[in-house]
Amino acid sequence: MNTKIDDRLPKEVGQGALPAHPAVQTPWNKLISYIDAYKYACRHHAGMGAVYQEVLRILIPDYEKRVDLMCKVDVGNKTYVFNKMEVAPGVLYKDIHSANHFLHPFFCGTENTGGFRAGCFGDSGDERLFMQGRVNDFGTYRVEKELDACPWDIMGSEICRVSTASLEEIGRAYGEHCEYSMVEARGCGDLHCRVICENRDKYPAPPRKGVWDNFGPCMTEDQIKFTPREEMYDRPQHMRGECDYKYRNGLCMELDSTQEYVGGAVDYPLGSDYSLNPINLMIKQGLTTQEKADQLIASLFRACGKMMFLDSFAIKGLRDWLGVPEGVNDGRVLGGYIEVLLQSIRCPYTIVAFNKDEVTYDIDRKYFNRKMPIPMTSAYNAMWYGMVKTLVSPEWSVWEETEGVDESIYRVKIAMKIDKFCL
Repeated sequence: MNTKIDDRLPKEVGQGALPAHPAVQTPWNKLISYIDAYKYACRHHAGMGAVYQEVLRILIPDYEKRVDLMCKVDVGNKTYVFNKMEVAPGVLYKDIHSANHFLHPFFCGTENTGGFRAGCFGDSGDERLFMQGRVNDFGTYRVEKELDACPWDIMGSEICRVSTASLEEIGRAYGEHCEYSMVEARGCGDLHCRVICENRDKYPAPPRKGVWDNFGPCMTEDQIKFTPREEMYDRPQHMRGECDYKYRNGLCMELDSTQEYVGGAVDYPLGSDYSLNPINLMIKQGLTTQEKADQLIASLFRACGKMMFLDSFAIKGLRDWLGVPEGVNDGRVLGGYIEVLLQSIRCPYTIVAFNKDEVTYDIDRKYFNRKMPIPMTSAYNAMWYGMVKTLVSPEWSVWEETEGVDESIYRVKIAMKIDKFCL
């Protein structure tokens, strides 16, 4: 028995005795349901992205300059992926992407249908990311998607513009005539997000100011179909019995809930990339320094971590969610939260120590950073440090240990520490 780790019931104990249900298990054997873990992971990604976005707002205070850079960076990435990236010699990614979405040959060669194809991809992505809604129009010359929810609605209107520009660029990989507008956005205070694609040959419109200027006008406003609040969905297709707990588009593409979870909650932290890619480009172009970006990331995430549990009701809420025993008030509380996060995003980790004096985890660094241009470990180091100060006590600290640790491992330690220069 490992004396550094408090006794806990392993997940495999009791298998077969009771019906099995997918869930995340806390150190105190509290189960967090599949749907709650899914929603938590998506919203968590949005929260991380919101703080990274504040870093970018400090680096580029002017709204139009900032959102213009964000859109151009993401559009450039989509241009490469859909027009140049090969998955095999002579096989473009965009062709495989079309096949995976069951896009039929009868319109795949038609120049006018770029909007249609991007609409198929967008609809699939929305449901996967817990952005449930409905397709109100899926025609050759017009596509309308209405969303009832968006976990990323806290990130600000820049994100709404970037996601619209990104979807439009995917459409242009298949046809040059589509133009997307987000005429309503939850991130701007609307009840729905409403994305409308119009074929500009059929529906001419005034020229835009730039790639970011995509909130309208809409030339087919009279065709909008509005869903009242009482008829809105509270979960995506693959979590509704009426859909047999599967995502299906109008072209017979079908994905089960497990596939959707991996694509939405696990594969990459959407939202963070919208902000981190422009920050990384600014560093490469000498418009800011790595040191400046690191300082801003650490400062903002540290402060956000402290604010998360500033009030007693927030502490109680997390303890109840995790099932923390009444007598436990040390680093294990934060450790339980970290384990829920890692399990929710399916990130491999090993428990090195878990007791009243010390909590230490070895985390798979490559997976945890998930191909982000700036390692996410620095943000989490700062945020967890801030969290433990109010969640437990200022006597406790969080830091990364590197001495004697393999480069592939991100070792996080939670313990008491006296630091006369603490932040």
